[in-house]
Amino acid sequence: MPSEPRAYLLERFKSDAAALRQRAEMLRVRTGADAERAAGPDAATSARMASACDDVVAMLEAIPDGSDADAVLSSIAALSPLLDQRAQREAATPAVRAVYAGAATRIREVQQADAAARDMLS
Repeated sequence: MPSEPRAYLLERFKSDAAALRQRAEMLRVRTGADAERAAGPDAATSARMASACDDVVAMLEAIPDGSDADAVLSSIAALSPLLDQRAQREAATPAVRAVYAGAATRIREVQQADAAARDMLS
């Protein structure tokens, strides 16, 4: 993970969105049984997942990238409850729900990594 949590999370969800869009497009051009045999979410669900990744990116980009690492990390941590709420709202679409729940989990992992790094320094 890069040393800067915001950059790590942005890269993670931007690349996930791009991969999901590529998958959706690939599935859209497939036809008939070939498309039905594809493992994983269908084209529409993949596109919705990509949009959910875009939502996460927008939330992260709204956090000013300042020199105060503690303030940035605190702002990132404050997104977890919002992401958990979005995950609950998407309960009917497990794949989209997983994007939001996964984002909240990544944020918690970043917090834990930061706390572990601070413990090693003290």
